[in-house]
Amino acid sequence: MAERESEAVRNANKHFRKEEQAKKGAAAWKDYIEQEDSTRLKTARLRALRLARDAAAASGAAQPRGQAPVSTSTPAPKPRRMKKPPAA
Repeated sequence: MAERESEAVRNANKHFRKEEQAKKGAAAWKDYIEQEDSTRLKTARLRALRLARDAAAASGAAQPRGQAPVSTSTPAPKPRRMKKPPAA
């Protein structure tokens, strides 16, 4: 009788683990879908901003108020450090 109880307990535990794994899998899949949607929305927004910026640059239009101009040139060189005078 004890063997049957332990077998029944093992069977119940196995089913419980499978249910828990299915719940965790569903939650992980939901998170994955949400992250994918978020990434898709961000990409679309950034693409629209880039296209608008490129169109404005191509037409020679001024930047809208409150936005700093976007520089496409190379960055300015760093200032050189002065050498320390030799110790006497």
